[in-house]
Amino acid sequence: MRIFDRIKAGDINKLKIECLDLIGVCYASLGQKPDKEQMKIMAQLFYNDLVTYHTNLTMQEIAFAINKGLRKAEDGTSVFINVRTWSVWLKDYKTNAIEKRRQNQITDFELHKQAQKQIASTINKARRIK
Repeated sequence: MRIFDRIKAGDINKLKIECLDLIGVCYASLGQKPDKEQMKIMAQLFYNDLVTYHTNLTMQEIAFAINKGLRKAEDGTSVFINVRTWSVWLKDYKTNAIEKRRQNQITDFELHKQAQKQIASTINKARRIK
């Protein structure tokens, strides 16, 4: 469900918790340990950005874009969790998705979802064989 639809449905508290969780995953992925107050502030800034600039995305797309950004540091530069960083990652994701849709291609996120379904299917088949 898109961020816009979740806000409209009154799913704000759950969305804020998901923002906090995603920010926490980012810090953990980078081996950083911010204090609780910093985490809370960053999660609020992230939430504000999502509801202001990225309402057409789902939380799964956002998590995918952030995850991709965490792993794609260019030129060996260090990555820091801040407004500018996640803004670049989300903008890159949206630009890429728009271009792929314009060319009638499958987006990276859609490919990711297909791969996840195939993996789950393979695991389920392997369980049934046992």
